[in-house]
Amino acid sequence: MEIKVAEHCGFCYGVKRAVALAQKAATDRVQGATLGPLIHNPQLIAELASEGIACKDSLEQFAPGETVIFRSHGEGPETYAQAEKQRLTILDATCPNVRLAQQKAAQAAADGYFPVIVGEKNHPEVKSILKWAGKNAICVECIKDISYVPRQERYGVIIQTTFELQKFNDILQALQEQRPGEYRVERTICLATAQRQQAAVKLAAESDAVIVIGGRNSANTRHLFELVQQHCRQAYHIETASELSSDMLRGCNKIGITAGASTPDRLIKEAILVMENMDFESMLNESMEVEVYPGKVVNGTVIQLDKDGVYVSFGYRHDGLIPYSEWSQTESAEELQNSIKVGDEVEAKVVPGSTKSDFVRLSKIKAERDAAWKNVAELPEGEKRPATVKVLRIIKNKAKNIVGLGVAVEGVEGFMPASHVELRRVEDFTGYIGKELEAEIIEVDLEKKRIVVSRRDLLRAEADAKRKAYKEAKEARIAAKEARAAAEEAAYNSVEEGKVYTGKVVKVAEFGLFVEIGEGLVGLVHNTELSWDRSVKAADVAKEGDEVTVLVKSIDRENKRVALSIKATLEDPWKVEASQFHIGDILDVEVVRLLAFGAIVKLSDKVEGLVHISEIAPERIEAPSDVLEVGQVVKAEIIKMDLDSKKIGLSISKVKRDAEKNEFRSYMGSKKSHLSQNLSEQLESLEK
Repeated sequence: MEIKVAEHCGFCYGVKRAVALAQKAATDRVQGATLGPLIHNPQLIAELASEGIACKDSLEQFAPGETVIFRSHGEGPETYAQAEKQRLTILDATCPNVRLAQQKAAQAAADGYFPVIVGEKNHPEVKSILKWAGKNAICVECIKDISYVPRQERYGVIIQTTFELQKFNDILQALQEQRPGEYRVERTICLATAQRQQAAVKLAAESDAVIVIGGRNSANTRHLFELVQQHCRQAYHIETASELSSDMLRGCNKIGITAGASTPDRLIKEAILVMENMDFESMLNESMEVEVYPGKVVNGTVIQLDKDGVYVSFGYRHDGLIPYSEWSQTESAEELQNSIKVGDEVEAKVVPGSTKSDFVRLSKIKAERDAAWKNVAELPEGEKRPATVKVLRIIKNKAKNIVGLGVAVEGVEGFMPASHVELRRVEDFTGYIGKELEAEIIEVDLEKKRIVVSRRDLLRAEADAKRKAYKEAKEARIAAKEARAAAEEAAYNSVEEGKVYTGKVVKVAEFGLFVEIGEGLVGLVHNTELSWDRSVKAADVAKEGDEVTVLVKSIDRENKRVALSIKATLEDPWKVEASQFHIGDILDVEVVRLLAFGAIVKLSDKVEGLVHISEIAPERIEAPSDVLEVGQVVKAEIIKMDLDSKKIGLSISKVKRDAEKNEFRSYMGSKKSHLSQNLSEQLESLEK
């Protein structure tokens, strides 16, 4: 077998440049990523990601200061502006040929030509060129698209750099025929692309089979494959050497290899090495021994992943394909692509629809279901068993009416009729998807692989239990309320107003103490009843759990209030100290306040008295301040005492009068014989 590689294949200059820039960024530990795939080669993209240069889908995913690498296919001017606005460092890997096409498109629009971009509409390179060409530009991918081109006087035609040259010439000729006018044609197709296509055609004409290597999402690789197919009956498009099989090359002596512009050299070398070391006869015999039919369970190895699913080798002449929907019902394709690795082992079931010339269709889910059914136990007639189920999907009949839910139960998928989900009718089951529910298995048919579950009896039992519990709780509340009322009544009957009791502090509040003085009877000692000292607070008197002696001041049975007093059980310190004073006592007192009607004087630390304005001076005065001042110490005599009302009256003028009288009497005692009648009269006047 002779293997020949096309003269021009693999990385072009633009791709090499882009890869070199990204690999240097990885080596320099640059914090950044590419905006979209750098090139159309999944293997190289994965390698860059492993080296620290990931692939992000939008600029919003970049943080300020990070580096954004623009891919070889180029970006529009607004992307550059947005990147600068986000303060990102731009590493531009745009292919120089693509950059030229962008400039040609922008210039054509500026010069008054209507821009027509010939290329694939969904290709990122074409999208970038369109953005540089302005909002009026249009893309033509095939001849029928010409009908959408508006009639203009002048047209500027630019070609996608990787587009097939012959196809472009056909489109251009048809365009000029259907839309006559002045044309500026920019043949921006890459020289390397043209050389690669010509070399591939030449190789295909000389080969029994041609292998085209490159990403399935690569436009230039796809164009190469289409060209090769026209000149070689046996042409195959692969991404990696792992896709090669003996079936492809059976009976072929000359094998040609070409590759797209995004294909690394190592993938070409790997393909050559695999083909050189293949024992085709041995592989063919081995594959012929494998019998494949719908329902057969096979063991295979993952060899590749793409947008369609997971490709598996299982010893047959054709590989198997497991769509992502047949790999897992709970994970998305994106999640599976991140978790499944080449080389993973898998057990899958052959499903109907496979053909001998195509991939064998497989299902991992169905294989797992078959295996799970082996662990499902029979259900004796008339019995049920509990199970926790997870809702997978909503099941509808042909008329689109909801008939029930598909649930995961005991490792298999079971069915829960719609009427067995709740006791009430459910209009929308969307909220149940993904939920775990407690249910009962009511039917198992292993032969038909049918298992039916229900929540109806469980919900009825639960509802009955709730009603019973509610009834019992209500009866208990009523009984407790009656017991509390009886205990409260007994407690109220056990105390009397005016009597003293020992109680326990159950709560300390800002406004007083709550004290329990009977079985369940709690009264309040207000702050004003804590002590004879009004500055004392509840927390100063007692804490929770302390025992205190209280007097029952009042009982309000209607409003369930009991007023207590600690103060009433204590002797009034004012009365104790005031009791040492008596009417007639003459004291040195300090004036502490002056009022309009008299002066307040201090007898001791706790006792004060009042000197009425009429008792301040012998003569009539207008105000106490005419004679006295605060802080002055004067002699005064107690002339009144009312301990119950806490009132003591004193007289300053009486002390003065008594002193004058005594002095006069003393004088009269020594000079009585010499007193005149006038003096006697004065004495009588003083006595009065």
